[in-house]
Amino acid sequence: MSLDPIILSIPLYFLLIGVELLAERWQHTQRYHLADALTNISCGVTSQVAAVFMRIVVVGAYAFLYQHWHYLTIPRTWTMGLLLFVLVDFGYYWAHRFSHEINLFWGGHVVHHQSEDYNLSVALRQSSLQVLFTFFMYLPLAVIGFEPLFFVYVSGLVTIYQFWIHTEFIGTLGPLEWVFNTPSHHRVHHGRNPRYIDKNYAGAFIVWDRLFGTFEPETERPVYGITVPLRSWNPLWANVSHYPALWQQVRATPGLGNQLRVVFGRPGWRPDELGGPMAIPAVDAETYEKYQPRPARGVPGYVLVHYVLLIGVAALFLFTHTGMAPAAKLLLAGWVAASVVAGGGLLENRAWAWQLEVPRLLASLALLVVLGWGQPWLPVAAAAAGVVGLGLLFWFYRLRPAGVAAASAAGATR
Repeated sequence: MSLDPIILSIPLYFLLIGVELLAERWQHTQRYHLADALTNISCGVTSQVAAVFMRIVVVGAYAFLYQHWHYLTIPRTWTMGLLLFVLVDFGYYWAHRFSHEINLFWGGHVVHHQSEDYNLSVALRQSSLQVLFTFFMYLPLAVIGFEPLFFVYVSGLVTIYQFWIHTEFIGTLGPLEWVFNTPSHHRVHHGRNPRYIDKNYAGAFIVWDRLFGTFEPETERPVYGITVPLRSWNPLWANVSHYPALWQQVRATPGLGNQLRVVFGRPGWRPDELGGPMAIPAVDAETYEKYQPRPARGVPGYVLVHYVLLIGVAALFLFTHTGMAPAAKLLLAGWVAASVVAGGGLLENRAWAWQLEVPRLLASLALLVVLGWGQPWLPVAAAAAGVVGLGLLFWFYRLRPAGVAAASAAGATR
């Protein structure tokens, strides 16, 4: 069973999202949109599934350095845990800052900023690739002498701290604002307002931003998202969309030196002969229109049921993957990826999503048989999946005419 504190906190995450949804209903505000929230959760699920494979490299590199070059042997005590928490948070500040200020690295972090809403589900919207660009910032801790498991647990706590700051329901918090990262500070970080761009990088302690000149208080209502909106509910495209655009920019830029600066300079940098750095567009919170395609009636509920099943299977995978064969891990990871892409496609009225849905449902049932072959729970699981699958097929065929019509209408405008 996984003992990763981030994974162990999954039930708490969804409990707090439920509380925030109740507060939204109580206050008659609309801070959640189903498609956006499901995409946020999809990115979180794919990120955690990808992390099962990424940890082999990332934690392996940390463990290798610790094993061969650690200078001290630091005990696991509360005092050392607090020290490590501060050091990890310091490393997070610089890893986060580099992720914004280096164009190549931004492609691994932009996922977290793509949502045009701001609620607790946004905290789950994480990249599957970012760790490849940032893990090196923490390697000095291995050389100092913090053992790998100690580092994994404490860095998980730094990540968990940042969940609660993704909300609009909490205002300013008085003197705490001087030391800690708070919802107000982090709302600034997620704003695409020109004055808010590249500000407030902190994880837990806002003092890093105050020390290094990147602090900005919340003085105007943030407009959330990125300067070039994603306009898609596809989680896989969310993870890679930056790189085709980056490649096109490199190809259009003359000179190797300029091309390298496009890749490793700030996002939006261009040489003078191409007009200089791209300006950050002004945005008005009152007039900005969010991406909200309208799926056919009944489709959001259909997709929501699939996501409940998806989250259940993904959670089971995350808690038990250590005992799985590599082939089984890859099959489940592929199923998760296909499922989130399918859900996004249906919410966007994509014709291909309707064409592939029945094969996907049948493949999902076949996957259960393949992975559970010889397991004592297979007959019960297969029977339950058969009942659910038949219900979903019936639901699908009831929705299909309206869904295909919506996809055809959407295709005419794209």
